Amino acid sequence: MLDGHFRATFEKGLRPVGRNIRRTGITADHLTAFGGVMALACAVSIGFGQLHLGFLFGVLSAVPDVLDGAVAKASGTASARGAFFDSVMDRVSDALVFGGVAWYLASPESGKGGYWPLLPLAVLATSMLISYERARAESLGFDA
Repeated sequence: MLDGHFRATFEKGLRPVGRNIRRTGITADHLTAFGGVMALACAVSIGFGQLHLGFLFGVLSAVPDVLDGAVAKASGTASARGAFFDSVMDRVSDALVFGGVAWYLASPESGKGGYWPLLPLAVLATSMLISYERARAESLGFDA
């Protein structure tokens, strides 16, 4: 999400939050899964034209995504498996939300019609391509 010195500062600020969440028994995987469920709720809300509710669920999906890494580090459970689960859930969440936007734009109620539903598809494809490029570059030994 963040690179360079901003990432270190951001992670340092989240450490106390991660420690407090860890004390409740909530794991990083719980937060990741909860974020995915909220992304699904966001997609369904947007798809049915409930844009304000979709926005709320979008925020509720982003917050645990920010916190799951801090909880994993605070609990000493940070692992490649957890990072993989988080990355996959991020892409699934992207697909759900952009699918909900496309569904909404394709609906007669949106008043858009035409080719507008293809816009979320283009954004989704770009976001997935960026993730793929990073993973592929790192697998080849490049710093991505």
